[in-house]
Amino acid sequence: KIKKESIVFSRLFALIKKEFLAIKNDKKSLVVVIIPPIIQLIIFSFAATLEVKNMSITVLDMDGSRQSSELVREFAGSTYVKTVKQVTNYEDGAQTINTQEAIAFIVIPDGFAKNLKTQNSNIQLILDGRRSNTAQVAEGYISQMVLNYQNQANTKRSVQIVSRNFYNPNLNNFWWIVPNLFGSITMTVAMILTSLSIAREKELGTFEQITVSPLRPIEILLGKLIPALSISVAESTIILFAAVNIFGIPLSGSVFILYLGVAAFLFSMSGIGLFVSTISKTQQQAILGSFVILLPSFLLSGFATPVENMPDWLEPITNIIPLKYYIVLIKGVFLKDIDFASALYEILPMFFLGFFSFFGAVLFFRNKIK
Repeated sequence: KIKKESIVFSRLFALIKKEFLAIKNDKKSLVVVIIPPIIQLIIFSFAATLEVKNMSITVLDMDGSRQSSELVREFAGSTYVKTVKQVTNYEDGAQTINTQEAIAFIVIPDGFAKNLKTQNSNIQLILDGRRSNTAQVAEGYISQMVLNYQNQANTKRSVQIVSRNFYNPNLNNFWWIVPNLFGSITMTVAMILTSLSIAREKELGTFEQITVSPLRPIEILLGKLIPALSISVAESTIILFAAVNIFGIPLSGSVFILYLGVAAFLFSMSGIGLFVSTISKTQQQAILGSFVILLPSFLLSGFATPVENMPDWLEPITNIIPLKYYIVLIKGVFLKDIDFASALYEILPMFFLGFFSFFGAVLFFRNKIK
């Protein structure tokens, strides 16, 4: 039994070594996986923006007066606001920011109505700084709602907004966009490397040699998966170094949780890439298939448009996008220092998506070589 396992590992190691050499000798693939990610990191860090169409906000009305209730109705009636959730204590409101249930938490203090009669009155606005661009737009919208309320109430006193940003006090745009790019760039690398692996063998005429070898289908696909996964993790390390040392993103959380999330995410994307590769006959088809997966991943993950701003019928579809979970996890590790239990809520879906896509590729590959 030990000898048999040794033979299996020896064969697998030989295939892994061959795959690394194939990637090294394929100059076009190396250019594709190295140059574009660097360009994306530089350009997208400065150019990527968000548009806010709907907002979910939370309100703590500690005054309970007619004036404060009118202000809450002003928030609820705005075309910019999707939902308004009222809470009874500060902790519940802060939790809605913590879980990204709301982009803004508004506190109307006790004495709000009384102060409006004699002096300017303050309300506190707490924003989710992990989504810096969205938070800035949300603050502008809420300021406009408060101004509309003042005009309708015809008060001579003004309502002052005291703002505070959780997890990103200065709303630094790099703190938002670079963690997003951490996921999107490595996703692209993992998809391209794995989607080209089987298709490359078919174009070079070596596919039949692999299929008649003693290697089982799962061993062949593992041999394709592990090199791509290793290269993607290495590139993640480079991006991590750049994020911390060049862009100044604080790494508040555990490096172990970060790399566990990286591994789960890249495993999920590599599994999808292998599935694309098994159904493709040429490298061109594999690349096109990859873009069919990559473009929806960008659009539906929350990278470009907040998931909560999407139509209700579209939101469930985002649950099968690995990048959605990875973006939440990566921002949680960088800016929030999430614990292991919270991280598992994001890691496990990515792992299961990778598991099902990888074994889907194994089943399809096995039927193809019969």
